[in-house]
Amino acid sequence: MATSPNRRQRIIQFTTPKVSDLVVVETVDASRHVSSSDSAVGNLDDQGDPNVPYGTLHPNQSKFPKFKLALIKNADTSQGQFQLWYYIKDRENQDDYNWEYQAAGVGSSRYDSVVRTYVLLRSTYNESDPLPNTAMPITESDPFDKTDGHVLFEKKQVRSGDETLDSLYVVEQRVFVKKVPIRRVDIDPQFSEALRSKETIYYKDEVLKKTTEFKEPDDTMSVLDPSVTVDQAVKKGHLQADIWGTFRQADTAGTSYFGIFREVRQLSNNWFAVAEREIIKTQKSNAAATEGLVKEYYTTQDYTWPAVLDTSNGGPVDAESWQRKENKGADTVVYPVYKKDTYRGPTKMLVQLFWKETPYAEPVSDSFTSTNLQQLVPMLPKPVQYKTPIVSLSIKPTLHPDISLTATSGTNHPIYEYTGSTRVFTATGDHTDWPSSIVISDSQKPFRGGYLRERLTAFPPQNT
Repeated sequence: MATSPNRRQRIIQFTTPKVSDLVVVETVDASRHVSSSDSAVGNLDDQGDPNVPYGTLHPNQSKFPKFKLALIKNADTSQGQFQLWYYIKDRENQDDYNWEYQAAGVGSSRYDSVVRTYVLLRSTYNESDPLPNTAMPITESDPFDKTDGHVLFEKKQVRSGDETLDSLYVVEQRVFVKKVPIRRVDIDPQFSEALRSKETIYYKDEVLKKTTEFKEPDDTMSVLDPSVTVDQAVKKGHLQADIWGTFRQADTAGTSYFGIFREVRQLSNNWFAVAEREIIKTQKSNAAATEGLVKEYYTTQDYTWPAVLDTSNGGPVDAESWQRKENKGADTVVYPVYKKDTYRGPTKMLVQLFWKETPYAEPVSDSFTSTNLQQLVPMLPKPVQYKTPIVSLSIKPTLHPDISLTATSGTNHPIYEYTGSTRVFTATGDHTDWPSSIVISDSQKPFRGGYLRERLTAFPPQNT
């Protein structure tokens, strides 16, 4: 029995793991009613509509509901009498089978990612749906869990390469990443301390938070005051308080401070990478002498210790009297007595390094504080010059307390009548002897976003 030339020959193709995702292909005789290009499609349609575009519903909606005409092409190349009409429908519940997983690794993405591919109707495509940073949809058939925290990172639209789909649909790949901090630990090359760092990705509308303590996996975080999104923070830059630069934060144990530095780089129009890193570790202490201490160590440096006059046993000078002949008086010679002579040479030194995120204030006290530089109290030796017709004394700069020198002519001086003089030489400031230790330098300089303070203490030489 011959087949009617008007009868549609139907082929069913299965395009995905879901059986309901069909492509209905029908063979139609195009020769009988096509008299011009304007009427070609209309004459071939079972409903008689002369202007049937792609996207027209299948004429048999009871059997093929929601199927739409997507493509017409010749079934034979010799005469072009028969055409293949392709009907497809929108894919629903595509998340059941459309994922590809890639773990972070060397030479690949830094984040675990899931790529989901969607076939979307061009006429209803909406670039803003879904928005970036939206949680990834999870189905019962997925090996993923909501606690994984995958969010939409980027979308890419491409042609499918399938001529059946390209006229009505666009293929969109959605990349979802597991938004976790990327961490590392570095050794401070100068102070040999382990310093932690991490990089966190932020969507532009997310409120920026600062890490106040690194405690993997649950760091201590706090919202900036005033709160600001990462996009706003970048636009405001250094004008926004408490965003960039360095701050100091105590750890849970309360024994250490870490200087933490924060910076940002823009990855795309929507995404930013915020890097936070510990830049220096300092002590946290109730004792001012160790608050903010980074490191201390002993070394040896050349230093000068001045001579010290011996004021015990009658005074700082000795005198010798030279009697003249014939009982014509005497001449007196005096010379200093030193408790310690001048020392120039290697001296034991204690080097202390402190760090603070803001500059240390100017010195206001000779006591050590964790907020101000220390006023130095140097040794200030003074010379002693005492001259009379009777006696003359010249002592090099020394340390000494208040001293009083007296000279008299006596009652039998061959030249001078009886007379005398007394002169007082005041003490040499706060130091009349070598101190057990002395701060000889207290300075600061910019360092790693804050200020590094160096305090140098000298200790006197022994057995001198």
